[in-house]
Amino acid sequence: MGLSSRKTAPTVMATAAEIDAAAKAIANNDDTLANQLCDRAGADSRRVAMAILAHSVDYTPQD
Repeated sequence: MGLSSRKTAPTVMATAAEIDAAAKAIANNDDTLANQLCDRAGADSRRVAMAILAHSVDYTPQD
């Protein structure tokens, strides 16, 4: 059995509910939740930050 046959469980950096909550907070000018999630994500903080920003567009008032 080679090393390539080993299956590892994916690491969850942030749940969809956490990203959604942070996106709503960002839309309301509060970056506390987003900062906490990005800090917790470590090396994947950019990926989490982009997910939060992408979702925040749905909650930002449009002119």
